[in-house]
Amino acid sequence: MADEHTAMWIDIPIPADDPAGSALLTQFLKSNNFPFQQSHRFFSVPALEADRLEQRVDLWAFRHDMPEDERVESSLDGTLRQLGEIVLLAISAAKANVAPNDLPAAGIDLTAN
Repeated sequence: MADEHTAMWIDIPIPADDPAGSALLTQFLKSNNFPFQQSHRFFSVPALEADRLEQRVDLWAFRHDMPEDERVESSLDGTLRQLGEIVLLAISAAKANVAPNDLPAAGIDLTAN
């Protein structure tokens, strides 16, 4: 098993300034014992956890036994579904990534001179 410095990472773009998304994802990751790091713009989970993360997110974010209710935009179910979609897209991107991703994402500061 690779150590933290050689492991590949899944970078989930939930910024720290999104209090609801950040809090819900933090609680989810902690309650499921996922190792993670958080920067200002990303949550980073070791890619070795991809399959387990995908399974757990599916159970957490998507209510397969109930139809989606589009009448309410800001419901907890809607928020969880949006977070779940973001996490699944991040997993797909990490699996498709052919370039090394040795460090958790810290974001790129486009304002730097």
